Amino acid sequence: MSFPYSKQIKLKRPVSGVIFCLLFFIPLFEIQAQSEFTELIFKAAPENKKAKYILTGEIRDENNLELLPGVAIHVNGLFTGINSDKNGQYFILLDSGRHRIVFRQFGKKATFYQVDLYGDGVLNSQLGGLQFELEMFTLRSEEKERVIKSPITGVTKMNIDEIKMVPALMGEPDVFNVLQSMPGVTSVGEGSSGLNIRGGQADQNLILMNETIVLSNSHALGFLSSFNGDALQSFSLYKGAVPSYFGGRSSSALNIEMRKGNKEKWLYSGSLGTAVSKLMVEGPIKPGKTGLIAAVRNSNANWILNRVDEIDVQNSQIRFHDIYFGLDHKFSDKNSLEFNLLNTGDYFRFSDQYGFEWNNLVTSLTSRNLLNDNLSLVGMAAYGTFNNGFFEPSGTDPSRIENGLDYFQGKISGLWTLKKIDLTFGAEAVHYQMKPERLSPNNSESGIIPEEVPKQRGLEFAPFISADWNPSEQISISAGLRFSNYYQFGPDSVFRYEEGLPISRLTIKDVDFVDSGKIVSYNGFEPRVSFRWTFDEVHTIKGGYSVMNQYLQTISNATGPSPIDLWQLSTTYILPQRSHNFSLGYFRNFKEKEWSTSIDGFYRNTANQLEYRDFADLFLNQHLETELIQGEGIAYGAEFMVQKNTGGITGWLAYTYSRSLIRTTSEFSEIQINRGDWFPTNFDKPHIISLVTNFHIGKSRTFNTNVNFSTGRPVTGLNSNYALGGIFVPNFGERNQFRIPNYFRIDISYLTNGFVRKWNDKINFSIYNLTGRRNAYSVFFQREGTNQRLVPFQISILGSVFPSITYTVTFSK
Repeated sequence: MSFPYSKQIKLKRPVSGVIFCLLFFIPLFEIQAQSEFTELIFKAAPENKKAKYILTGEIRDENNLELLPGVAIHVNGLFTGINSDKNGQYFILLDSGRHRIVFRQFGKKATFYQVDLYGDGVLNSQLGGLQFELEMFTLRSEEKERVIKSPITGVTKMNIDEIKMVPALMGEPDVFNVLQSMPGVTSVGEGSSGLNIRGGQADQNLILMNETIVLSNSHALGFLSSFNGDALQSFSLYKGAVPSYFGGRSSSALNIEMRKGNKEKWLYSGSLGTAVSKLMVEGPIKPGKTGLIAAVRNSNANWILNRVDEIDVQNSQIRFHDIYFGLDHKFSDKNSLEFNLLNTGDYFRFSDQYGFEWNNLVTSLTSRNLLNDNLSLVGMAAYGTFNNGFFEPSGTDPSRIENGLDYFQGKISGLWTLKKIDLTFGAEAVHYQMKPERLSPNNSESGIIPEEVPKQRGLEFAPFISADWNPSEQISISAGLRFSNYYQFGPDSVFRYEEGLPISRLTIKDVDFVDSGKIVSYNGFEPRVSFRWTFDEVHTIKGGYSVMNQYLQTISNATGPSPIDLWQLSTTYILPQRSHNFSLGYFRNFKEKEWSTSIDGFYRNTANQLEYRDFADLFLNQHLETELIQGEGIAYGAEFMVQKNTGGITGWLAYTYSRSLIRTTSEFSEIQINRGDWFPTNFDKPHIISLVTNFHIGKSRTFNTNVNFSTGRPVTGLNSNYALGGIFVPNFGERNQFRIPNYFRIDISYLTNGFVRKWNDKINFSIYNLTGRRNAYSVFFQREGTNQRLVPFQISILGSVFPSITYTVTFSK
């Protein structure tokens, strides 16, 4: 196998002398002496004259008119500490008189205004891209000074341009793949969906699309996320202090922002690859008012399975798709309405032995309203449905097991902007209706008798308030409070058990059927606080504390998340999780933000974390609590990251030391796991290292590498075999006492222009698992041949080199 690009690169020094000084002391080649100020005058009626006035507006990208978050507002040559919010809007209170206003964002050309402010005013602006004619260009991610200025610790933000720089399976820019190269984020292994963030379980992460809950969020057994990179704008991961307007999970929150359709011109793009094909259309239904975006992605990877020298693999199938549709209408400068839809589906069948199938639909309607110059309201209503199934296509009794849930989500939040305090307030509610778990025959010849187990219904409701206070340039504080409430409603069967004995099938003494009404309720306050203390422009200390309650969890008989996991609401016996999260970090920039470094420590204590009893029977079980045992979980560790933000070579090195432990806390010793001692969770990986490097070759070519290493995860293994009556009996050790081999993988990609100069076309060459290492996903034990002893076997999901090529072309009209 040869590299798709192997020419030795020798970068030239871009500039020297006076220009070199300008690069360090003038932000991103901006020479203010050559800039022109646009003059504006805002006046109020004589009877409304005041000492201070409000200047507000929105900031858009000049090329596609998308709203730009994180744009810095400078007044009279000084940074005010105010940036445009996630909707591209800003509010600032200024003294009456003349001001010079400058809007800046790295990678964009700044805009300059001279404003005579004698009344409240609306100033909208557009930022265009910088044009370079140098042989080496500068790449800056979204405002790296946020690392220093933001009061919230443990936040990772990235836009789609940065996501595309990390090589991924099938050549697809993927948000989950990028996250796993950041400190504190990993997964159980290849072939397992979900993320483990700071030692947390996958279901402890709140995954959102435009603040709408997405329960099924991965493709191809976890190799890709369900979010098409072409339609993705950016993401924000809160893994330290989670703001009070996010809740429902006990570890972290990940909000993925999707793009809005272009309101000025129609754009068409298509991609054809060796594994994935894509099509996207966007443009104005009503120019300047209504924009549409539609993106479709479909897999075409079965031909790869057919080339594998293994009959079972050749007879297997894998396919997936996702569809994203967005529509937004602007009624006025102060009122807009958005509609979003995400539909995903997967199918996987391994020969004629077993298979998975699942699909997901999420829709949302969001209204954004600016009530006055310093108060805005956002209302959102959403519906989601998730279905999954496991099937055996052949055998003695072909069968199918199906489950899922429907949910309705509503949220209203307000933002009130004062001089030094921004207040966010509102409330959120989610209604869950679990679908019955069903067993049915897979064909007419199967002898399986249909069976159905009803599931629960619940409501989660939480008001919240949050305040961001900037008493000075050096100190910033973010504090909030959320009061979460949960109610389980009928119908449901509530089993009663013998007192003084462990809950089990054998200790059931009666059952109560509740047709309607409240069965059980839980609630709790969730304080959130974080701070930022900046010594100067380059040194910052941040800390945070969060309390979070979780009322929805997953039940799985696999080591990591799988397509057939059950979503389980809290009940009389399955208590909600409650976590206390602590974080403290030090951040420093070097060489005018060319280098960023950070070290961040964390600790989490979680009550009522789920664990499974030995030989647990989880499916089609009316009394699931008899197979579970809850306990106490802790996760702690430290993250280190050094990042190069500018120049011909960019990227980052991330190292995480993390431990994730659990112990069961039952009063009955006979059901305790490992005697109630602490033991590592399935996703405990003490050492994780990631190295991402981007070589920028000219204006539109990059060569990228991604190196990953992690400690092998824990497994329960065999201590010995002993003979009993001529039969070898296995003697297993304690739960998660051993570890599988360490994980190591190298990926590379090369992004370049296409074949036709007049077209906007690009080619992505990528190789996943360059060394072809057969990384272990798990280890199982079985008897080999005539040998009666159990011997270990290693499972590798993708133990070979996986090359891919994708060709993309974009047209405009």
